[in-house]
Amino acid sequence: MHTIPFRYSKVIYGFTLGALLFLTQIANAADPTLLPLDPKGSSLKFFCESLMHNFHGEAREFSGSATMDIDAAPPIQKATLRFKTASLTTFIKGRDEKMYDWLKGTLNPDVSFQLQSVKLIGGDYKAADAQHPAQFNVSGTLKLNGVNQRIEGTAKGWREKDRVIIAGETIVDTLKYGLPQIRMAILTVGTNVKIAYNFSFVLPPVYAKK
Repeated sequence: MHTIPFRYSKVIYGFTLGALLFLTQIANAADPTLLPLDPKGSSLKFFCESLMHNFHGEAREFSGSATMDIDAAPPIQKATLRFKTASLTTFIKGRDEKMYDWLKGTLNPDVSFQLQSVKLIGGDYKAADAQHPAQFNVSGTLKLNGVNQRIEGTAKGWREKDRVIIAGETIVDTLKYGLPQIRMAILTVGTNVKIAYNFSFVLPPVYAKK
């Protein structure tokens, strides 16, 4: 039986270890990657119709992340978003306090959304930009007032250097979440609330455009 000289065995060991580390890096690169939400570059606004006058508002405190899987098409298929109920504002303090009570904010400090499916319906998501966004069908679960309901809609997506931008609109029927219609004297607020969103997710440096 031939033995390998010690100096050569060290070389072989070093080569084998290096190869294993390289293969591990490749495997890790293919794993799903979490893209944190950039709150400063994101927005969520809502619009309500009322018998007296329409009004609008926005969320001022939210967090979340998207999951990027480079083997998926498109790579972002899932995301988690949370909005502080107390941060929802219509820019009028008294109305905000009533809205907080209506949403049972003490029992439900957060509104959350779980993105569960994204399907490309138009454009090239690999080359999309703000002027030529890709178009998607999106669906997921919105938790409001402690009630989970599936919602669907369309969204636009594109890249801006080290950010992935997802923007769109949807309608939320508040009656489906156990929230009563607001009626006060001659004021009646519609139960369908339009949501307009623009979310910015941060890409890791290895995927960011220079």
